[in-house]
Amino acid sequence: MPALHTDQKADLETRRDVDRRRACKRLVRMQALKAAGVSALPVAGVDLFINGRLLARTLAQINTAYGLSPQQIAQLPAPMRSRLEHRVREIGSYLIGRVVTQAAVFSAAKAIGLRLGAQQAAKLAPVAGLAVSAALSGWLFKRLCDRHIEQCEQVREAIPELPAPPPVARLTFDTGTST
Repeated sequence: MPALHTDQKADLETRRDVDRRRACKRLVRMQALKAAGVSALPVAGVDLFINGRLLARTLAQINTAYGLSPQQIAQLPAPMRSRLEHRVREIGSYLIGRVVTQAAVFSAAKAIGLRLGAQQAAKLAPVAGLAVSAALSGWLFKRLCDRHIEQCEQVREAIPELPAPPPVARLTFDTGTST
């Protein structure tokens, strides 16, 4: 098999980056629809718990896709890990390279100005309120995940010597809906 030229390698990496972004965006769209569906349930508060868990899992999967999970970062040499942590703080991300918990998700949501109160208040109205609640929940979920994808890409661009993340074909996007 012939060796790839520099231009071919760059093109291959660009394609992998595009594929990774598409896979993550597809995952986010699918999970945002689930979040909206859960929010259409007429029981106030239940959707916050379920959607918080769903969001935490989705953000963890995005971290892994970009090679920025806590386990992947722990394998980096100390100087590179330090540079990465500094860059993450500059960007203002609460979720890159950390174990993503529901508390961290809610802190991140507050940090970017997302309001969960309006979505919960909409449940008090009959049918139209449930539809508004579902739409708001799906939109908030998608917005937070899209912002996280952008932050992961910013970190990877700022530190190009980071090891390549796993190829998209090897990623398994567990939806967390199985047993």
